[in-house]
This record gives sequence, C-alpha cells and structure tokens, in this order.
Amino acid sequence: MKETVIDTIKSREIKMHTRGYFVARAIFLIIIAVVLFLFIFILTTFMIFALRLNGGFYAVGLGPSEWLVFLNALPWSLMLLSIALILILWILLRRYAVVYHQPFLYILLFLIVVMSLAYFSFSVNGINNQVFHYVSQNQIPLISSVYQFETAPASGVYRGQILLITTSSFILANGLGQTSTVLLLPRALWELGALRSGDYVLIFGHAAATDTIQGSDVERIQYYE
Repeated sequence: MKETVIDTIKSREIKMHTRGYFVARAIFLIIIAVVLFLFIFILTTFMIFALRLNGGFYAVGLGPSEWLVFLNALPWSLMLLSIALILILWILLRRYAVVYHQPFLYILLFLIVVMSLAYFSFSVNGINNQVFHYVSQNQIPLISSVYQFETAPASGVYRGQILLITTSSFILANGLGQTSTVLLLPRALWELGALRSGDYVLIFGHAAATDTIQGSDVERIQYYE
C-alpha cells in the first residue's frame, strides 16, 4: 500500500499541498457554513413571522376547516430555498466525522430545534416587527416586495384595525383605510371581550355582503401599518 501511494504521488496523479492549504480550506468551509446557517435562520424566522401576519400560523389551531388557509399561507418558495440551503450545508459539513456518521434527519432536527429557540429569543425583542415596520415605510428594492407578498392575508383571512366595537360586531379598517362591518358567529362572540378599539386583528371568515364580513374566529396580532 505504501509503495502504491508513493508511485501515485510520483506519477503526479495526486497533488501534494502544504498544511496551510488544508487549514485555509477548513476555515473557508467553516465561514461558508456559518453564512449559510445565518441565512437559513433569517429565512426561517421570516417565514414564521409571515405566517403570523397572513393568518397561517393561527389557522392550524382552528381545525381541519382552516387547514387550507394554512397551506395557502405557506411561503413555498422560501421553504424550498431553505431546504436547498440545508442540503448544501449538510454536504459541506459531512466531510467532518461528527457530521458524516450522523443521519441527515438528525442534523435536520438539530437545525430546526436551534433555529426555533433562536426565533423565540429574537421575537421577544420584536426585531421582525421593527424590520417589517421599516420596509413598510420605506420602499426597498426586492425586500419590500417580499415582505408585502409573503405577509399579505391568505384567502379567507382579513386583516385590519378595530375602530368601534358593539355587542356582536365591530368596524374594521384595512391598510387602505377601507372599513367593513365584521359580524361574528355565535361561537366567536366570546372573543369580543378580549378586544379593544385600536387593536390589530385577523378575521377568519368570508364576505357576507358589500363591506360586510362574516367572521368565524378572531386573532389579535401585533402589526405596524
């Protein structure tokens, strides 16, 4: 075996490199891996934030009748991009023994847990809300369009600010200043007690008539216009 290796080196089929070459390559791969991880983290936190504003996040807990809302609200393009980046990250790291001997599903689960914990720690500071508020007020190429598209209410969801509350309904103003009367179904009337004028809310329901929404559920959200 030793003679075979020596012969291969002599025939120049294998190129010899200095130790510094391998150290530099390892450092470069680590930097790329860190950048990919941060980008995946940013995409993940934004997707969860978008689902909170477009209604998909809350639709999951409303039963099978609203699961279609959740599917429509998912940012599919960003999800596919995140999966592709995770695969690239795994390919880069699998040359190291600690990653090579671990199944990909374990690595994926680790990434999900780490990014979920990071998201909840970041959400306490309202970073996503601050970014959303800034891009809403300032048109930034590409970024503003992504925020506006991914956070737009899903089909069957209405978003706006409560102007006036009555015993069984309330007046809702959307981002364009248009007002609608929201009539709540009997099973959702108990939620009115937790709402106040000025709150931003998501309404799950359908248009019952012109400027009238029949709401089956209400969720209060933090939202900047």
